Amino acid sequence: MCMNLKTYLENEKKKISALTMRQVILYITEYYWLWIVSVFFALFFAGYLIRHMFFTVNENWIYILFVNIMTDEETVRGMQNDYARFTGYDLNEKNIVINAASYFDASISGGTNNTYYQVFAASVEAGDLDAVIMETDNLKAVGVSGILLDLSEGECRDLFASYEDLFVYTVPYDELYSTSAVPVGIDISSSLLNKKYHLYEDGCVLGIGSRTGNLEAVKAFLEFIEVPEKGDQS
Repeated sequence: MCMNLKTYLENEKKKISALTMRQVILYITEYYWLWIVSVFFALFFAGYLIRHMFFTVNENWIYILFVNIMTDEETVRGMQNDYARFTGYDLNEKNIVINAASYFDASISGGTNNTYYQVFAASVEAGDLDAVIMETDNLKAVGVSGILLDLSEGECRDLFASYEDLFVYTVPYDELYSTSAVPVGIDISSSLLNKKYHLYEDGCVLGIGSRTGNLEAVKAFLEFIEVPEKGDQS
């Protein structure tokens, strides 16, 4: 018959009472190490879940993807902090995400057949990505698929009309949408991205994810990097 818990604990107590402290430690580590490790990991995992569910910031003020640049974490963090100060966004309430680790060129044959592009497309489809910055030809090639917003339509038409002189156009694959070129990006080559942060020295364009819910934050980013509006170009 199996020993009940009370009897088992009493027997263990008798064994331990006859041992020295060193022997007690050796006995416990030898016979109960698996239980100890299991309890430790259970507590660690429970703590992680509680922190993640109740104390970790999960929403974003903005998510921006920089494609094909080589920079360091210090520059990225500096830009995040500078943008937060400029906008007044509280980082305890939501995140500012700047991802500078993506490399693909949609303008070349097979350029979208890599993991970086697939992650980019998935983040747009999920509504996570708000803006993407890349070279002009690259963005035009991305824009033909409809993955970027048409800046002449809907809310974009009102928010970004002052940047019309800087629009970058491409002709969509879907002829039912348009057979003419539509604006899918804003040329930001003369912005602080080059003047201060020294990125994209050969020029760059900003496009907006087709499912973004943070257009105002994108507009604020353009103001933060000092993209000249219509009539302000020097």
